[in-house]
Amino acid sequence: MTDFDIHALIEPKSIAMVGVSPGAPNSWGFRTMRVLAEGGYTGALYAVHPTKTVPGFETVRSLRDKPAPDLVAVCVRAEQAVDVVREAREIGAKAAIVFASNFAEIGEDGVRLQRELIEAAGDMPFLGPNCLGFSNRTASVKMSVAPFLNRPLLPPGPVALVAQSGALGLVLAQCVEESGVGYSHFISVGNECVVTASMLARQLVERDDVGIVFIYLETLRDPQVLAEAAARAHALGKRIIVLKAGASDAGRRAALSHTAAIAGNDTLFGALARDMGIVSIRDDEGVQPVLAALRRDWVMPPKPRVAILSNSGGAGALLADRLVAEGARVEAFSEPLRQAIRQTGLVEAGDQNPLDIGGGWEALLDRVEPCLEVLDHAEEVDAVVVYYAFGDIIGAKVAPIADYCAAMSKPAVFVWQAAPSEFYASVTARDVLTGTIGGGVRAVVAQMALASAGEVAWQRRDVAAVALPVVQAGQSTIAELDAGAVLRKLGIGVVDAVVSARGQAAAAIAEVGAKGWTRCVVKGNAADVLHRNRVGLVEVGVPVERLAEVLARFERRLDEVSSDPQRSLLIQPMIAFEEEIGVGALLDPNYGPAILIGPGGVGIEAASGERHVLLLSASDEARAAYQSRVEDAYGLAPGTLGPVVAGLERLLATPTISEIDINPMVRTPDGGLIALDALIVVEPHHPTAAA
Repeated sequence: MTDFDIHALIEPKSIAMVGVSPGAPNSWGFRTMRVLAEGGYTGALYAVHPTKTVPGFETVRSLRDKPAPDLVAVCVRAEQAVDVVREAREIGAKAAIVFASNFAEIGEDGVRLQRELIEAAGDMPFLGPNCLGFSNRTASVKMSVAPFLNRPLLPPGPVALVAQSGALGLVLAQCVEESGVGYSHFISVGNECVVTASMLARQLVERDDVGIVFIYLETLRDPQVLAEAAARAHALGKRIIVLKAGASDAGRRAALSHTAAIAGNDTLFGALARDMGIVSIRDDEGVQPVLAALRRDWVMPPKPRVAILSNSGGAGALLADRLVAEGARVEAFSEPLRQAIRQTGLVEAGDQNPLDIGGGWEALLDRVEPCLEVLDHAEEVDAVVVYYAFGDIIGAKVAPIADYCAAMSKPAVFVWQAAPSEFYASVTARDVLTGTIGGGVRAVVAQMALASAGEVAWQRRDVAAVALPVVQAGQSTIAELDAGAVLRKLGIGVVDAVVSARGQAAAAIAEVGAKGWTRCVVKGNAADVLHRNRVGLVEVGVPVERLAEVLARFERRLDEVSSDPQRSLLIQPMIAFEEEIGVGALLDPNYGPAILIGPGGVGIEAASGERHVLLLSASDEARAAYQSRVEDAYGLAPGTLGPVVAGLERLLATPTISEIDINPMVRTPDGGLIALDALIVVEPHHPTAAA
């Protein structure tokens, strides 16, 4: 329902209020109606009550007593809301809002009631349930009882806030206000029965009074809609900011493959945000620096070169350490830049990066602006952090440094620690100001999320499926031998293997000898044995002279743990490598096909290190950037990853495949990749299947 009439929902010309209690002035319905009227609403407004009249308002006995309104506000208890929503839909109301809680958020009974609510609404869009309402400040429609909305506020500005949590959404609205940017819309979506945050974002980016859509998410139910909203925002020169809470659900997934176990919602959302130009921030402290950067068109590259200017050598060093840990670069300046800095006369203690102003900094404040101008024009600098501590006597001269920072063409942050309170409060450009080193680092990190987005698109490609080996009834995986054969046909390098079928160990050993292998890896191969290490079916470094013994032992063990009629043993050569890489792919029900590449080996699920995620619905530009990024990270030859991505994409286009696990792949001396193990999951499995 992405094409619903948002005007009827948030800018209604007529509103019917159901559930207003004349004898209970503090009830939700009565307070909402009063706030709406006092907030300047000029459309048709009336209450619906079967027996009583609401003082000061037109009152009718039934929704059917008036022409269908644009919006029906449902202010009754959960068990009554279903009938009201059904009646609203039957009379032709264009939209509704349901405030009541006690739906899906309380458990099974609430889930059942919520399903009834959705059925009652039919094709009528509605907001909620379990929501805090909305405020459309440009049209004077305040549909909420939240006291915050009654506070004195800045004039309506370009920010529209959409939140799955009404309370936290209001906190973020306050953060926006404190950043000096007014907001035009606040919308609490609650349980998102019908209208989701993504749907609202898609509609809001089209409005002239909206330049930034700020979303608080706990669960993203419709990634494709959010991607479409981001693509449209990009086309219009607007931005979408998302603060996402909720830990990855990876720990709660019983997965047949490592890929599914590590691909939680947070992992996939991060890829969506990066590929679609969505600004993703970590917490409320990211609001101010991001809005400051957007206001001034500040954009950084993904790994910005940061210049630090400080009146404390220790603080400068600490800032540098923290920023580097977050992915920024604090690099030595070139000699021409150092010379230009020295000519300003500011730096006495050191002209390296960080710049140490030294002990006589109070007498040098008039030279700060010329130095900042030099840094602002330096091609080797992407952002600037200025640090000062104290300033009790000359605080009036320190405070304007924030204005210098705010006027720069590059992202800048001013950290004023242990500042005199009266001077700190006097700073005009408060959106570039912070009082702590940690705050300064977080401000830079938040602005790093604003790296310029290239081409953005969400596109499903037509990809040819793959012919698979015969899968027996009840079989949920394709084991390594057949999985490796499938990968080879797709152009993916796979380690050579000799198959030792039952009773044919001697022939297998002879074949190994003919290949000249001296030390081998022996593995069990069965579709019903997923984690072979755990059951003693993997042995590494087996000399050829011990193969007969190991094969006999493995054959007995495989008979004990497997009932696969096609079970066998694999013998592979030992391959020297420097790094194990885990490569996986899965078909997520919400995000679609995705590829994950990161640390590999037996501890893949617990391994530390970055996991690179590609949503295969991303643009060609995002895909190329992903492949280049992974190749650089693992020292692969350019173009090496292309066949792997293309092959995995074809596998995921095969209807019966849901996951692929290639762990590990290893880098060859020429920068290529070889798969040492592979598993293909061919049917969606029951959550307890991996126990």
